[in-house]
Amino acid sequence: MRKSQKIYSNYHLFKIPYIYVDSLDKLETMSSGFVCFDELWTQIDARTTSTKRNKIVGDILLKSRKRELTIVFTAQLLDLLDKRVRKIQDFTAYPILNRTETLTKVLVFRTGYPREDSLMKSFYFKTPLIFDCFDTHEEISMELESNEEAKIIFQESKDDPPKFFDTYEQCSDYALKYWEKNINKFAPLIL
Repeated sequence: MRKSQKIYSNYHLFKIPYIYVDSLDKLETMSSGFVCFDELWTQIDARTTSTKRNKIVGDILLKSRKRELTIVFTAQLLDLLDKRVRKIQDFTAYPILNRTETLTKVLVFRTGYPREDSLMKSFYFKTPLIFDCFDTHEEISMELESNEEAKIIFQESKDDPPKFFDTYEQCSDYALKYWEKNINKFAPLIL
């Protein structure tokens, strides 16, 4: 059985095991996993490249390959990101919701500079299951430092209390059992 990759996130996820990253100093502890950053541009703004905040985030992005991290982030405007980040991007995914927000078309471009000639592929997915895995209204606020240990969390929904675990493996096992128990409930939502 293949060991599941750790998921790190600076926002709360539902139905997915993850390690909550509430401060920038926790970025230094991440390795071998999948990293989700919402509103990355608020942490690494091209207009303020000399700040400690930018240095920390920039360093972890530049070290991501050596640390075996896959980093996925959202940004309202790519132009707000430091050009170093855009240069090391493998691809840019540009989502387009339909009018009723039930289906998303995703255009995938090579690198951090999307242009018509760099379009690699497109794909579609149904949005209800994805929208059920996070709260789009959550506001992200990351401190520079935190005295707390990173929390390993599984939470069914924003209305349910989070469950905390001592190890990522325990959390991942719990999530697997949750999905095995509930797969029939979610099957119609999958393309």
